[in-house]
Amino acid sequence: MRTWTILLVLLQSLGLAAAARAADLQCTTADRSAWRQPAEIKGMLERHGFTNVGAITPDEGNCYVVQATDNTGARRTLYLDPTDGALMAVE
Repeated sequence: MRTWTILLVLLQSLGLAAAARAADLQCTTADRSAWRQPAEIKGMLERHGFTNVGAITPDEGNCYVVQATDNTGARRTLYLDPTDGALMAVE
């Protein structure tokens, strides 16, 4: 039981660390003309197993931000590099 509690606390702290990193994240300095279209990014996510992909929007850190369901059924906030769709952070 004690091991389970330690694991749970560790996972929660990792989630908080990911959220803190995402808030300060700078995904790209590329001009917006070099960014891929949201529809293309959505297709990439779906090909990688994400479902229920929401609206893809830019944030202040020049990231695309989107809510999607991962392969475990968990709803996640994804931060993506808009130039290539690379996953930069997950909350």
